[in-house]
Amino acid sequence: MLAKLVSFFDNECAGICVEPILVGVSGGPDSLCLLDGLVRAQKKVIVAHFNHQLRPEAEQEARHVSKLAARYGLPFVSESQDVRAFAMENKFSIEEAARKLRYRFLFSQARNYGAQVIAVAHNADDQVETVLMHFLRGAGLSGLKGMAPITRLPEFDPDIRLIRPLLQTWRKDIDEYCRENHLETVQDKTNLDQTYFRNRLRHSLIPEMETYNPGFKQALSRSAESLTGDFQLVNDAVDRFWESSLGEIGEGYLTFTLEALQTSNPAMLRNLFRRAATHLNPAVRDVNFEAVERVVRFVKAGYAVSTKVDFIDDLFVFGEGNRLFIANRYANIPVLDWPQVKQPANLEVGVPVLLGGDWSLLVDENEGIKDLVGIASNNDPFQAWMDVELILGNLHVRGRKEGDRFQPLGMPEGSLKLSDFFINEKMPSRRRAFWPLVCMGDEILWIPGYRSAHPYRITGSTRRILHFELSKISFQ
Repeated sequence: MLAKLVSFFDNECAGICVEPILVGVSGGPDSLCLLDGLVRAQKKVIVAHFNHQLRPEAEQEARHVSKLAARYGLPFVSESQDVRAFAMENKFSIEEAARKLRYRFLFSQARNYGAQVIAVAHNADDQVETVLMHFLRGAGLSGLKGMAPITRLPEFDPDIRLIRPLLQTWRKDIDEYCRENHLETVQDKTNLDQTYFRNRLRHSLIPEMETYNPGFKQALSRSAESLTGDFQLVNDAVDRFWESSLGEIGEGYLTFTLEALQTSNPAMLRNLFRRAATHLNPAVRDVNFEAVERVVRFVKAGYAVSTKVDFIDDLFVFGEGNRLFIANRYANIPVLDWPQVKQPANLEVGVPVLLGGDWSLLVDENEGIKDLVGIASNNDPFQAWMDVELILGNLHVRGRKEGDRFQPLGMPEGSLKLSDFFINEKMPSRRRAFWPLVCMGDEILWIPGYRSAHPYRITGSTRRILHFELSKISFQ
C-alpha cells in the first residue's frame, strides 16, 4: 500500500504535488489510511476535517481526528456546517449539499495555508460506484471515465489541484492496512443508509452484478481507465471544434455558428454542449444525456427562432440568425446592432430620425414614377415605397403594442396578428419588443427589414411616391 502511494507521488504527481498538502480526513478507514501513508512517506501535510452535522457522533469524530493530528504533530483545521439546512435552502440532495460545503471548506483552507494541492481518499470502490452512477444517469465519456487521479474543480478554485492517491486501491486493502497498522478508525453509520443513492449501489446493485460476474468491479474499473484515454482523444477533437465554431464568449453566455453545428455529427455536438455547460456553470455536474440531446435536436431541426429550450440547471439555449446562444439566467446578452425604438417619434419628410443601435430612418417624397421597375424589383428590405395619396394621417415610428395587426404586401384580404407575422418571418424573439414599426395612427405601414403594408403599395395609378429608408449610421 505504502509503495503504491509513493509511486503515485513519484510518477503521476511528479512536479505537480508541491507541499504542503492539505488532506481531507473524516476519521474513516480511507482517510486515515491516506493520512498515515502520507506521514510515512514523509510528506508535509495539514489535516482538515469537516463536520456535516448529520449524525450525533459527528462532534466526537471531529475531536478524534483532532487528537490524531496532534499525535502526528500536524496542523489541524476544522469547520462545522448544517448540511441538512443548506440542502433544504438550496434544493440540493444531502449528498450534493455535503459535497459543496465540504469542498468549499477544503479549498478555502488550502488558500489560507498556501497549499496548492488537496488530497482526498477516494478509492477504487468509490470509482466503480461513481462510474455506475454516471452510467445510470445517462452520462457520456466524461462521466463514464470516472474520477481523475489529479484534477481541478473550477467551481471552487481554478488553480488548486485535487489529488486522489488511493484511486487504484480497493477498500478491502485499505481496511487491511488500517488493521495492520492499528489505526483507530471511526465508522460512519450513514454509509449503511440505503436512502442514499450511492449506498444503494454499494450494498444492493453491485453485489447483484457480482452474481453475474464476480470480477464486475475490476472490469468496470478497467473500462473506466480505458475510457480515460478515449476521452482524451475526443477532448482533443472537441478542442479543435470549439475553436472553429465558437463565436463569442460574453458575460454569462456563449455563441456558436449555426452552420458549423448543423454540419457536425451529433456525438461532437454532445461533447461541445457538455463543455459549454461546464464553462458557463462550473458547478454543473453529470450533464445527462437527455439534457444534451434536447439541445442537439433543437440545433439539428433548424431551431424555431421564436423559441428557446431549457438545457440544464439555470442554462438555456436559443437561436438568432446564424448563431446559437447558450446562456445562464444572469447573462448580459447585448442587443447587438439591431434597430431599436425605445420611445415613439414623429416622422417628417426630409428629417432623419435616429434610432437605437445607431440606425437612421428617413422619409423622402418623389414626384412621378421614374423607376417603377427598380421599385418592383427592390431586394433591399430596409427600403420601401408607398403611394403618398393613400397616406392621410401623420406618420410616426414606434415599437409593438398589444393588439397590433398587419396586412403585409401580397395579402389583399384580411390581416395577421403582428406576433404571427414575426414568427412566420422567423424574427428572433429578443428583437421584437423594440423593433421599429412605421405607422399611421395605429395602422402599421412598414416593418423595416421585412415588408410594407399591402393597401399602400405602388400601383399603375400612383402619381406621387413616399420613399422610406432605414440605414445603419457609419462613423468612419
